[in-house]
Amino acid sequence: MGTFLSFLFFTGLVGLITYLKTRRDNLHSSKGYFLAGNSLNGWVIAGSLMLTNLSAANFTGMTANVYKGNLSPIAWTVTVIPVLIYFCSFLLPTFLKGGFTTIPEFLESRFSKSTQRIVAVMFLFSYIVSAMPVALYGGSIAINHLFNVPQAFGLSDEMAIWIVVWVLGSIGSVYALFGGLKGVAISDTLNGVGLLIGGALVFIMGVYQVGDHNFIEGAKTILTKNTEILNAVGDVSDGIPFSVLFTGMLIHNFFFWTTNQFIIQRTLGAKSLKEGQKGIMLASFFKVLNVLYIAFPGIIAFHLYGANNFENPDFVYPTLIRDIMPNFFVGFFAAVIFGTVLSTFNSVLNSSVTIFALDVYRPLFGKNRTDNEVIQRSKRIGLVMAIATMTIAPFIMYFPEGIFTFMVKVDSLFGAPILMALLLGYFSRRTPAKIVNICLCAFVTVYGILMFIIQPEMHYLHYMAMLFVFFITLALLLARSSPATKPDFRTMTVEGLDLRPWKHFKLVSVIAMLVMIGAYVSFSSWGLVESEKPTTIEYKYITMGLVIAVCVFGIPLFRKRVSSKG
Repeated sequence: MGTFLSFLFFTGLVGLITYLKTRRDNLHSSKGYFLAGNSLNGWVIAGSLMLTNLSAANFTGMTANVYKGNLSPIAWTVTVIPVLIYFCSFLLPTFLKGGFTTIPEFLESRFSKSTQRIVAVMFLFSYIVSAMPVALYGGSIAINHLFNVPQAFGLSDEMAIWIVVWVLGSIGSVYALFGGLKGVAISDTLNGVGLLIGGALVFIMGVYQVGDHNFIEGAKTILTKNTEILNAVGDVSDGIPFSVLFTGMLIHNFFFWTTNQFIIQRTLGAKSLKEGQKGIMLASFFKVLNVLYIAFPGIIAFHLYGANNFENPDFVYPTLIRDIMPNFFVGFFAAVIFGTVLSTFNSVLNSSVTIFALDVYRPLFGKNRTDNEVIQRSKRIGLVMAIATMTIAPFIMYFPEGIFTFMVKVDSLFGAPILMALLLGYFSRRTPAKIVNICLCAFVTVYGILMFIIQPEMHYLHYMAMLFVFFITLALLLARSSPATKPDFRTMTVEGLDLRPWKHFKLVSVIAMLVMIGAYVSFSSWGLVESEKPTTIEYKYITMGLVIAVCVFGIPLFRKRVSSKG
């Protein structure tokens, strides 16, 4: 009973505070509903970014991957730092100066309405098939195991997943469709505080249990015994080889943190460039802390339960919480997990409604309709999206490679082509819309065939990077025979929006990079890892990745800055 009561208390508290903070907001204008009226400060942005990114899929999926392998999956969290710095330095100022609400809107300003609609549909398909279903399914696994739902109600595991998915989806829909971006961001921040507290306690109590009720001894055990599981430098046989950090993971992280609508929408709602940069850099440090929250529990479980003792490794995290924490805390942490699920689900649903309203409905059917009319009709479509998502989510249990891999593969299928279009729009003024549209469709088709049908022995992130470079090069070459000239990025004055950068941005960026490097040095053979088996690193892919990074991100930016000064 204590578990359930603590769950209800924290969940109700978040809902009440969110309501009190948003009840007087103007949610009948596009700017108010979709961008929170440009009122978000750095701390709210950071909390929202952290919780939007962290779903139960991260907790269950990454913990499972670490448990059955090593710390190499932390690459998904730690290596985002240079991407976030790049975004703060170049892309965010452009987006804020232009008053853009969505990425498809930005691409329409550079190319055409057809490009806008293609990318909008790709976003919507990705969110409905992957992002939202994964959040609900991961949450259902955690809630079912923390509350023993199947046993308590005499249900099969499959039926329990269906029921919890629909409960989570229904509640999340209310948050997203009636609270707008600000409501989503505030609830995210409150749940973020709970996550920081809860994650820290799980880590502390887990180490305490490993040491047989002695934290110091537990820490010694983790740091000195079976240290090969602490290795973050992935071997070629690991799920995340170290070489992919420099190829496909670089591109995936760039997409996720610079073009993904439900991520960047928080930054586009910033009250100033300073607050946007501050929020993003604070989020970068939170990402490093995620190693303790969603990776180290896998190591703790390895020491407590031994290797390969779970038929489904996705059950490791909720089992760990249930076994090591008192009942009251289990309820509290269930509420936090519940909050992360809602955070991801309602954030993505809010962004889906935003894209549909501004990039599909308004251009095609709502040119003469008021903002409130567009919002109300988009909410109805949002409800349809939510129902479709809740129907799809339970079927993820049948995906053989697990929830986390499913999410990453679907995200990369659409994310890499969208990033390609963004970079062409940002750096190239000669590439016409028709070429970009062809490359978008061809990229998705070829990559999908390779990843799901042919399945080469090469890691999918490697050939995704190769395709990325190929189609960018192809677009630039074709543009030579049929060049187009687009005007420079639009600029507009957003009332009350200060575009001066954060004065501490450079210093904080350097510190963040040092933290990232320090994490990899610590969790490698140079630090804590002792292993008789040498790590095989594919240096050819690392070299290729560094060349890709310089050519795709560095040289165009250098040329752009030189030409602007000239």
